[in-house]
Amino acid sequence: MRPFGLLTDFGLTDPYVGQMRAALTRLAPGAALLDISHQVEPFGTAQAAFFLAASAPHFPADTVFLCVVDPGVGTGRRILGARLGQQLFLAPDSGLLGLLLETPGSPPAELFDLTPAAAQYTASATFHGRDIFAPLGALLALGTPLEELGTPLDMAQIVSRPWTAPQLGAADLLAHVLHVDRFGNCVLSVREGYQFPAPLTGLSQGPREHTRLRQVRAYAELGPGEMGLLTGSQGFLELAMSMASAAGQLTLRPGDPVRLLFGEAPAA
Repeated sequence: MRPFGLLTDFGLTDPYVGQMRAALTRLAPGAALLDISHQVEPFGTAQAAFFLAASAPHFPADTVFLCVVDPGVGTGRRILGARLGQQLFLAPDSGLLGLLLETPGSPPAELFDLTPAAAQYTASATFHGRDIFAPLGALLALGTPLEELGTPLDMAQIVSRPWTAPQLGAADLLAHVLHVDRFGNCVLSVREGYQFPAPLTGLSQGPREHTRLRQVRAYAELGPGEMGLLTGSQGFLELAMSMASAAGQLTLRPGDPVRLLFGEAPAA
């Protein structure tokens, strides 16, 4: 029996997570239920995309992932199925799979439109996690191939978002904040190992909002009040401070754009 990996923005106060887990246990008895997170910010597609891309490599090779951060629930948005290696993924067509599908070195993805298969289920218009994603995921865990549930798609046919990859300019790199962790570190949409054309000098949040920036290896290498850029444990670059909140200092939230500057020094 394939295990499930669960990722939602349902939170833990309401009964939604419990009901979805119960549906999976009823439909696929004995399958392990492994949680990535249920605390994605409401409608936080970029944050969910980061959680998924960073976490999937650490899950069993045959995991079926149910990714239910779904602002378009109840509308005509597509339900996607994806296969990367042995792992299978279900998600709304909202850009949520974008970071995962563009992970360097990952196997080629096979994509399917599972929307027609979802029509067989009687569903609440507001809770497809329990009523559609759970039964579709159970079919996959029990061995039904994606080819039997949907029709093939290619990458050009699915929704893409600007935060999936950074955009290189003449003297800067436009990135987006994917996540702010509990320490105030800002995870950016820049993969570890990215080669900048020139040494970094700072970051910009607007025409007159420049902050000096230094690349470091560890948080403790930064002095009091100093802003740094480092490679975090999740495979992405982070804006960070030592024992202080970079997000608080810069007033950044998930989804916000920042420009990493190189080749020119920002104002003090």
